[in-house]
Amino acid sequence: MGFYKSSERLQKELSSLKNSVARERLIKLFDQDSFNELDALSEAAQAVIGCGLINGMPCCAFSQDINVSGGAVGQAQAKKMRKAYEYSLMNGMPLIGIFDSKGAYLDEGVDAMAAYGELLLNANNLSGVVPQISIIAGACAGTAALIASSGDIVIHVDSAPYYLNSKDKDEQLGSTHIRAKDEDDAIERAREILSYLPANNLSETAGFDAVAPADADYTNTDDMIGKVSDASSFIELQADFGENVTCGLGLLNGVSVAFLETKGGMLDCNAAAKAARFVRFADAFSVPVVTFVDAQGFESISDAAKLAHAYAEATTAKIAVITGEAIGSAYIAMAGRGANADYVAALDTAVVSALPVESAVAVMWNDRLNALENPLTERAGLIEEYKMTDGSAFEAARRGYVEDIAALGDIRKKIIDALGLLSSKRVATLPKKHSNIQL
Repeated sequence: MGFYKSSERLQKELSSLKNSVARERLIKLFDQDSFNELDALSEAAQAVIGCGLINGMPCCAFSQDINVSGGAVGQAQAKKMRKAYEYSLMNGMPLIGIFDSKGAYLDEGVDAMAAYGELLLNANNLSGVVPQISIIAGACAGTAALIASSGDIVIHVDSAPYYLNSKDKDEQLGSTHIRAKDEDDAIERAREILSYLPANNLSETAGFDAVAPADADYTNTDDMIGKVSDASSFIELQADFGENVTCGLGLLNGVSVAFLETKGGMLDCNAAAKAARFVRFADAFSVPVVTFVDAQGFESISDAAKLAHAYAEATTAKIAVITGEAIGSAYIAMAGRGANADYVAALDTAVVSALPVESAVAVMWNDRLNALENPLTERAGLIEEYKMTDGSAFEAARRGYVEDIAALGDIRKKIIDALGLLSSKRVATLPKKHSNIQL
């Protein structure tokens, strides 16, 4: 009789688990019939953890359930979630965290803070080993937001509160990579972006069928990523932050690539921070970086140093294409030898100059400028001449600083060929604990 009662209780508990919001989210996240729950009968019902396949790739995940004790995080839930981190590390599997909790289990006091600290430690230890994706499906505030933002990619459902403190403004901090209209959209975006990433830092990305760009416009240099990447493959990240730089993951001839494109002018601090973190993320998982350079420099020394450090340290394949003006520090940081680029190409209309063109003419062609009969009307002609001669990409190529010059319509093939040559790139780095990047 006692055994019967125990079985009956077990069946009831299993039945209630099947109705868990957290479990339903994980079933949607994983491929059909592939989800295997771990610690299903743990006392920490505020979270569900498990493993399965996402697009055929083994992954691990946890999901909080705000409907159970407000999703409160305490020692029991933290212990359960730590198992997800441990499985990811042990098996080299990406980790997806779905956050939805009102905060710490206050009855536990300092123990609850220690539980949060352990989760943050696990997230940081896993960083750069396997991809981590955070889905903000519901409330995620305080230390929970700190843990979520430690992920490589943060997907934020628009209606979900997400902040460290109530004064935070996400669009100013850049803590969201992808915005989703609802949790189903967020889960689908997570599945999509995982397909472009390797399982871990020792694995390779999956290959896809190549698809040519759709109706590419070769009359201008706007949206170079769209002109080059496979049709409908580009996923932009942090679209509303650091807006004079576009970055994201996409496909090029069926190969996963990290694309970055500057949009002219000076790069501000947000743009530099966005680009630097993106390059480091791509490098951590050996995703090739393709950079389209059109910039006149940086607004501050620390921003320039931050981005230059990220490029110089990255050992993944790096291709730079100068599409507009590559001036001074912008050229040095993203396309020059300081960036340690493997292949540098330029459009036949590109400009490479130590100074902005107008300043270069004033300094280096000062005698010719003073000799003009009507400087107000003739200065523009002199500037255009400088762009075609001393400041041209052809002059940079003559001096050995640009490998190839091509017309706009040929750039996609040039990059594909270069990626093929760099597909087996291996670099031995100096033994050290870590670099000291400007932050």
